[in-house]
Amino acid sequence: MRFDNLNKIPVRTAVIQEVNDISLNISEFKINEFNNFNIEPLKENGVEIKSLEHNSELLKDLKYGVSKELLEEVDKNFTNGIVLEIADNIDVKENIVLNFNMDSNNNTLVDNIVIVAGKDSKANIIIKYSSDKDLDGYHNGVLRVFAKDNANIKVSKVNLLGKNIKNFDSNMSEVGENATVDFIGIDLGGNSTVTNYEAILNGNKSKADASAIYVGSDNEKIDMNYVMTIKGEKVNTNINVKGALKDKALKNFKGTLDFKKGAKKSKGAEEEYCMLLSEKARSRSVPLLLCEEEDVSGEHAAASGTIDENKLFYLMSRGISYEEARILIINAAFNPIIDKIGSEHIENEIVSYIKEVLA
Repeated sequence: MRFDNLNKIPVRTAVIQEVNDISLNISEFKINEFNNFNIEPLKENGVEIKSLEHNSELLKDLKYGVSKELLEEVDKNFTNGIVLEIADNIDVKENIVLNFNMDSNNNTLVDNIVIVAGKDSKANIIIKYSSDKDLDGYHNGVLRVFAKDNANIKVSKVNLLGKNIKNFDSNMSEVGENATVDFIGIDLGGNSTVTNYEAILNGNKSKADASAIYVGSDNEKIDMNYVMTIKGEKVNTNINVKGALKDKALKNFKGTLDFKKGAKKSKGAEEEYCMLLSEKARSRSVPLLLCEEEDVSGEHAAASGTIDENKLFYLMSRGISYEEARILIINAAFNPIIDKIGSEHIENEIVSYIKEVLA
């Protein structure tokens, strides 16, 4: 089965750069019912969790997403559809965690998740994907977040899948006036991983941050496309991505700050840095600034390089092995993003997974 034109960049660049989109050949999987799923906690005051209907008005079209074909598969044939609604004026004290664990009886997952955060609400939501280590499987997911005025929502997508999983993930948030959506992407698993996130900042004084880490090894392909669409006045948005590649892994990162007409006095910044742990690993990055409005501020930066030899020497002179020193330096770069998740247990799982991949 072949997928073409995945993760199209908002504005095409030279074909020779090979970042405009990506094509993949994968084995064909029969989509079966997925039963290895749970939510923690099951009940929380002011939070309603229900099934998503196929004809729901919440299934708003995504402008971007991984591809039209894969979006249609999720919206028409999802096996796990979830609506998580947070009432107005509710501050959810406990983390809400959605756990999807793929195994031999649940090797395909097509999930469609909608989060609706009421006015003046606050919550931390973690969506975690894991799998048996050597499982050959397929995941295609869509997340839509609607943050109403003054809501403050943090959503983490944690990919701890095995290295034989084909992983496609499309995400979108709409941010109301004076609302905040903090999106955290942890992309560590999968043989081929294609992720897409768009924040649509409609409200004045709205805020959206996108933070992500990734690790690639073997012949893994990672393609990331983050778009911040800025429509309101005095908006503030940031993209911060850190990664590491070893062996023959390949990563494409496309980050776009798109200032639309009406986005006066808005600010945006993006930064992506990749640590190359092998001469054969390849990192390609395209930071984009698009602007239809005056009186805005946009900054972008992208870089890649090897680990600082001085830092390695310093740690090794204290009796730490080369491999341990390398992992310590990588974790030091990743920790500010990992620590944002807000769950010590899951943060420890992430650190352990990184150590295993980089060993």
